[in-house]
Amino acid sequence: MTHSPRLSEPSIEVSSNQMASPQPRRMYTPIAPMLLGTPRSHGSKRFREEEEEPVIEESKRRKRSDSQMSTQFELSEEDKLLLQLKEEESMPWKDIAARFQTDLNKTYQIPALQMRLKRLRERMRVWSEQDVKALRAAHEYWAQNKFEIIAAKMAEFGALEKWTARQCSRKWQELDPAAIPYAHFEPHIQHGFAPYAMSPVEPPPSNSLFYHLHAH
Repeated sequence: MTHSPRLSEPSIEVSSNQMASPQPRRMYTPIAPMLLGTPRSHGSKRFREEEEEPVIEESKRRKRSDSQMSTQFELSEEDKLLLQLKEEESMPWKDIAARFQTDLNKTYQIPALQMRLKRLRERMRVWSEQDVKALRAAHEYWAQNKFEIIAAKMAEFGALEKWTARQCSRKWQELDPAAIPYAHFEPHIQHGFAPYAMSPVEPPPSNSLFYHLHAH
């Protein structure tokens, strides 16, 4: 059987060296996948900002506290020495008294130095914004409920009868006219007409305005 002639194909000669060692592949730098619509630099920038925010806020609070302390008072030379020796160096009180004698040529007893440090610490305390907010809220609560507190405490101080907060408020206005009226209880009643300040067991005087208004 005869075979049809094939198209001539170019002969490719491959050397044994090329077959034994394949050509090395070209390596490319890997690139992380990128979310659609989000620039690559935006996420890293936001992460850095979130990392830096606590540090910035802390430094602001520290600067604010330092400025508040500096505006409140200035430390004297004796106060600075006392804080340095006790707070920073934790020196015993006996040695602190000796240092005051040698450094400042001043003699202090140990109890006097201890009391001075206690008062100095109290002066150096700084009110935070949260504590000031709590103070305002507590004062507002006291202003609105002070006569409830007073009425509840009167029995502990020897009151013979039980009085309500309204009655305590009215009586206190008689004793101290400059006091702020108790606004929660009938503010339309005139200052001179205070039947709630009278005892609940004693009848009102016959010539009082309260008696005439209710007798007819």
